[in-house]
Amino acid sequence: MSAGYVLGAAAGIGCGLCLGFLPYVERVTAPFVSALYALPKIALAPLFVILFGIELESKIVLVISTVLFLLLYNTLDGVLDIDRDLVEALELMGATRGEIVRKALIPGTLPWIFTGLRIAVRYAFTAAILDELMASNEGIGYLIEAAAGDYNTAGVYAAVFVLVAFSVLFTELLTRTEASTLRWRV
Repeated sequence: MSAGYVLGAAAGIGCGLCLGFLPYVERVTAPFVSALYALPKIALAPLFVILFGIELESKIVLVISTVLFLLLYNTLDGVLDIDRDLVEALELMGATRGEIVRKALIPGTLPWIFTGLRIAVRYAFTAAILDELMASNEGIGYLIEAAAGDYNTAGVYAAVFVLVAFSVLFTELLTRTEASTLRWRV
């Protein structure tokens, strides 16, 4: 799950920055990106199981497809929310395009990116667990399904507790990383 989360987040942030910096490309691709975003990713799970099997690859691809769009839209919104007066002031002072990106656009987009990262944790876990529930022979989703099939309530609670613990751990880790990264905002 974490590999899919990291890959999906990196791809989503990269695509969001590219689309934010290239408005013409964003306008051209917007209908296609919106259509792919609107598609419930869990509907792709059977296709990914057929294409990649019941091993780890199908879960990674499903998590990537889920996380990518969340981060893409959050990053794009962050880029579009940048204070244009600040960018114009930097241009008037002779800042290069790289300096504008480094000193205004990236710092202004970081809060949006961290919000997307925190939101994506829940969706990544959901996608991975649902994929494991549908077709898997390992993982927490498989444990939940196996315990439920045996009417083992304690086993289901234990697996759900582990899931909640990891979700809280990842979210707290992201919150602390955001606080240390964005100290300058205080």
